[in-house]
Amino acid sequence: MENKSALAVNPDQQMWDTKQLAALKQLGLTNASNGDLAVFLHYAQRTGLDPFARQLYMIERGGKYTIQSSIDGLRIVAQRSGEYAGQVGPYWCGEDGEWADIWLEKTPPLAAKVGVLRKGFIEPLWAVAKFDGYNANSPIWKKMPDLMIAKCAEALALRKAFPNDLSGIYTAEEMEQAGSPIAPVKTVVELKSIVQEAQTDETPDLRAVLDDVDKHKTLEGLRESFNAYKTVLDLEFQPTDNDEPTTLRKEIMARRAVLQTNG
Repeated sequence: MENKSALAVNPDQQMWDTKQLAALKQLGLTNASNGDLAVFLHYAQRTGLDPFARQLYMIERGGKYTIQSSIDGLRIVAQRSGEYAGQVGPYWCGEDGEWADIWLEKTPPLAAKVGVLRKGFIEPLWAVAKFDGYNANSPIWKKMPDLMIAKCAEALALRKAFPNDLSGIYTAEEMEQAGSPIAPVKTVVELKSIVQEAQTDETPDLRAVLDDVDKHKTLEGLRESFNAYKTVLDLEFQPTDNDEPTTLRKEIMARRAVLQTNG
């Protein structure tokens, strides 16, 4: 059905008309040059997304404009192509590098990945987004870190799958960190050092804990130990005087692999 709205973007128009320009100013584009506005019109025509329905944005950052869309906007473009065949994921992983289809840890995941399916392709087009590359350290990132990084991974995957339609268009989740400083992310080594410095006399006997870990026969029991000793998972210790240093995290992951293999 033809769009009869007074603000509707015509595929053949050369520039925004008077009503559209007035509406764009209301949306915050008061300082955009004619060149920037022409680029924005091009993206609106190319994607078919409606800037007046907040499906497509042009955001000023440091005197330059970037084209942004919601993740729903990218999905709309992919679906309209007729080649979109769904997704695989999202999946999240932590320090152990194991991908999970649900994130239940209290700490943010280190990365998320999403695979986009496109007709004619044998395999999904995967994209991985690392948390420390996108984390804006804002309230929403602190409250829902798994959801936010998953949106970034999905946007990357959608652009990979549909480059002709989506190249140059980014989501707000991807660009939020560009407008606010990111708190430095400590490396795993630094985190271990901090935990070790905080070690007190109340730290459990890690050798005894390891003995209990090795006795677990079920993944549920192993998960209980993981949750019970979260504060000391990365403390290094020697199982015996002649062994190489290890951590409870490494040993629990190793035991999990054994239980999964044995079924």
